[in-house]
Amino acid sequence: MTVTYRTIAVLFFTPLVALTSTLYAATIPQNEKRDAAKVTLGKYLFNDNRLSKTGNRSCALCHAPDLGWTNRFAKVPDINNNSTTLNTPSLLNSVQLTAFMQRQPNLTTLTDTIKLPLFSLHPPEMGMTDTLLLKRLQQANTLYQPLFEASFGDSTITTARVISALSRYVATIIDTDTAYHAFIKGDKTALNSQQQQGLTLFRSQRLGCSQCHAGSLLNQPSATTNLYYNTGLYGIKNTGEEYGYPADETGLRQFTLQKIDDGKFRIPSLINVNNTGPWGHDGSFHRLEAVLDSYAAGGRIITVGPNKGDGRKHLSKDPRLQGFRLTPDEKQALIAFFASLSTRDMSKDPAHQSPFCQIIPLKTKQDPPNCITAFQLQQ
Repeated sequence: MTVTYRTIAVLFFTPLVALTSTLYAATIPQNEKRDAAKVTLGKYLFNDNRLSKTGNRSCALCHAPDLGWTNRFAKVPDINNNSTTLNTPSLLNSVQLTAFMQRQPNLTTLTDTIKLPLFSLHPPEMGMTDTLLLKRLQQANTLYQPLFEASFGDSTITTARVISALSRYVATIIDTDTAYHAFIKGDKTALNSQQQQGLTLFRSQRLGCSQCHAGSLLNQPSATTNLYYNTGLYGIKNTGEEYGYPADETGLRQFTLQKIDDGKFRIPSLINVNNTGPWGHDGSFHRLEAVLDSYAAGGRIITVGPNKGDGRKHLSKDPRLQGFRLTPDEKQALIAFFASLSTRDMSKDPAHQSPFCQIIPLKTKQDPPNCITAFQLQQ
C-alpha cells in the first residue's frame, strides 16, 4: 500500500475521532442522558393505544401534531363513543400554562393534569386503571423495559414513572416561533400590511382583544390574574327568567358551585389558533369569523334548537364585552393577523413522529421507517 499524508490522516484521526466521541459521551451527565431517554419513553407512551382501556386510542388521537396538537372533533367521543361536553384544547406550549384545564381550577401542575384523561371515568376518556396500565406495559416488556431502564436506571414499570415520562414529553411540545413574535422582537418585515392592521385592531381600545389575550401566549388578561371568563356564548332562559349555560356544561360553576361562575372558562392561548378549530369551549364555532361575530355582537344569539337564547343577557358575561362594529376589511385584517400566530408543523419533526404503524393507513400520512405494529385488543 502506498502511504500518503491522506492515509496517515485517516489512520491517525479516525481512532482519535472515535475516542473523542466516546470520551464526550462519557462526560454527558447521567441525568441528561436519562432526561433524553425519558422524553423518548414519553413519546412512545403518548402514541400507544395500550394506554386506553379499549385499545382504540392513544393520547395522540385527541392531540395530533399534524392538527395543532388537538383534533377536528367538536366534542371528542369517549372510549364508548359517547359525546363529551368539551372541545379538546391544544397541548402546544401547555408546559407554560398556570391553569391547565378549561374549567377545573384545582389542576395546577402538568403531572396532575395528565392523570385526568388517563384515569377519568366520567367521562371515560382513556378509561384506564393502575392495574390494567401496568399489566399492558409489562406484557410489552421487550419494548418498554429497556426504555424504562434508560429513563430511570432500572426497568421497573410504575404508574408514577408513566406519568413522569408523559409529562416530560408534553413539556417538549413548545413553539412560539411565529411571524407575530418576530415582529414584536423588532423584525418589522415579519407581518405584511394587512396583518399589521389586524394587530392594531387587536390591540385597540375599541375591540379590546388584548385586555384578555396578552402575554407571550396571548392568554393572559392585562389587568388581573383571573383566567376564567364568561363570553356570552349561551343565554338560555329558564323558568325563573334567568339566563344560563347548558345544564350539562356550566364551566367553572361545576367546581366552585357558585352561580356567578356559570359559563366561565379559561382564556385560551391564541398561538397557532388558525390550526386548532373548531373553536369555543364546546367546539361550537367552525369558523374564526363566527367567533369574531359573537364578540362583535357582545355575545352569541342562538335562534333555534335546545340552546336557543341570548348570550348577551347572561348576568355573568364579562362586562367588557359590549360589542363593536367591524367592516369586512377589518374582519379580514384580524383573520390575517391570526394567521401570523401560526407555528411550524411539528408532525414533520422526528421527535414528534409516532413510532407505531397506523392501524388504518391514511394516504395523507406516512408511517416512519421500521414502525412498530400498533397495539390492538384481540377480538
